[in-house]
Amino acid sequence: MREHVSSYAFGAMFLAATLWMTFAIPRYLAEAIDTLSQDHPGDEGDFTRLVGWIAFFAVAIVVTRTASRLLFFTPGRRAEFDLKNRLLIHLSRLQRDFYTRNPSGSIISRINNDVNGVRMLLGSGLMTLLSTAGTLSLAPYYMYAISPRLTLYSALPLIAGFAALQVALRRMRKYQVRHMTELQHLSQFTVEGLNGVDVLKSYRGYGWAEQSFGEISANVCKAAIGMSNIRAYFMPMLLHLTNGLKVVVVLIGGALVIREGMTIGEFTAFMLYLSMLVSPLMGMTFMLFVLQRGLTGLGSLLEVFDADPGLPAPEPNARVAPSLKEGLSVRALSYAYPDEPDRAVLTDVTFSVGVGEVVGVFGAVGSGKSTLVNLINGYLTPSHGAVFLDGVDALVLGQTAVRRHIVTVAQEPFLFSDTIAENIALAVDDVERETLRAAVERGALTPDLARMSAGIETVVGEKGITLSGGQKQRVALARATMVSCDLLLLDDVLSAVDHETERYLIDQIYRFAHAASTLLVSHRISALERANQIIVLGEGRVLDRGTHAELIARAGIYQDAWRLQTSDTRAHPE
Repeated sequence: MREHVSSYAFGAMFLAATLWMTFAIPRYLAEAIDTLSQDHPGDEGDFTRLVGWIAFFAVAIVVTRTASRLLFFTPGRRAEFDLKNRLLIHLSRLQRDFYTRNPSGSIISRINNDVNGVRMLLGSGLMTLLSTAGTLSLAPYYMYAISPRLTLYSALPLIAGFAALQVALRRMRKYQVRHMTELQHLSQFTVEGLNGVDVLKSYRGYGWAEQSFGEISANVCKAAIGMSNIRAYFMPMLLHLTNGLKVVVVLIGGALVIREGMTIGEFTAFMLYLSMLVSPLMGMTFMLFVLQRGLTGLGSLLEVFDADPGLPAPEPNARVAPSLKEGLSVRALSYAYPDEPDRAVLTDVTFSVGVGEVVGVFGAVGSGKSTLVNLINGYLTPSHGAVFLDGVDALVLGQTAVRRHIVTVAQEPFLFSDTIAENIALAVDDVERETLRAAVERGALTPDLARMSAGIETVVGEKGITLSGGQKQRVALARATMVSCDLLLLDDVLSAVDHETERYLIDQIYRFAHAASTLLVSHRISALERANQIIVLGEGRVLDRGTHAELIARAGIYQDAWRLQTSDTRAHPE
């Protein structure tokens, strides 16, 4: 709101002008009616002047009301745009533990529903609040100026209606919180269902999915119906209240006109002021609904904004050369996930990747290979003094600087719902066709594209749903080869490809000139044979290290895996 003070200020000025002219019309109308009723000669000029002012105010109100709406609604839309951008930036800085506590469906619901609520709060909600407050303040004032007694009679039913409003608002708040919570559950279940549609197909889980979705959707419906019922009962009550007020005013006001000298013009003005109360009273439920929804949504968004990324600020004097001279160094790295602090995933891991080297990491499932990769590239936060680039602590450098030197290809890569060409050229602007073709060759995608009618312009769908696991890995690998880097992290990127393609990709990885160094994580011995050094992980610890020849020569899990993965003739080299 501070960023749009001028817009709100001018909007309030135009709104005040609108209210002033709106309440001026009944006064001029009262004078015009009394002028006609008195039937004095020579009053035609006064009557024409009064009617002229009424017409002028009517036209001017159109201009001022439109201006006030533009000046109030525009900040709301700009706030929506700004909030979504800030959310995206903040969410990209949060670490894994936040997403463990907050599923993606809940976050999507907050970005859509809660931000929309804040937008209405800062736009139409704020304008309606000021307009309602002004109307409910000025109308009784002018009514009291005309007839204090008639105003008192009119106020008693309004006080009763206000008391009923407070009861309805408390119930409305309860239903709103329940509705927001169930919407988040519904979004989360929908996202999980779409992501796991293959599992549902394989295990014939459609019945369970439909039943679960129906139950959550029914809860959303119940909360929405609860809010609708309150509005359905409360708004007619206000309508009956205002209609009853009109009857009271006609009965008592008519008697005042007959017995106590109230003019017909004053009585007409009083009725007009009373009718002006109908609109804010009828719209009060919607206004308060908007305000409560916006405040509830704002509280929900603040939970995200208040989440601490857990990253120390980079030190301004900490820098490394544009190209690493020494490479990566990992020293006594230990790590436990925040949700399981007593179970260490990695313990005292130490190794280095020098410039020009290819270092392999081997280990069984659950040995900590992916965790190690995510600590190096900054997706997870290591402790101080554990990960170094050219001897400088990665935490001191900051995530932005670290990722400027490191490129990661994950085991389960993310592909956008776009063409294969756009997914490969994600990090490159104005890519040349020849450069793109070379990346396709390095990713062994040429035969696959030849079988697709649209070739490289094939749209792959969200998360690459139309591609196989091996094809997604190769698209991600081709994408990584589009940019130069100091360290390329490959996290089991050959797990879903066949052996013939694997041999081709291994050759491409070791010949790849865009990366000065490579950390190759794999459970396939054939991918690690040519590495300068191989780290063997087991239960989060370094069990062994050495070259391929050294490791197969001594007993251990590496030798066992090598014997299982090679032919009988290779299993006994002696």
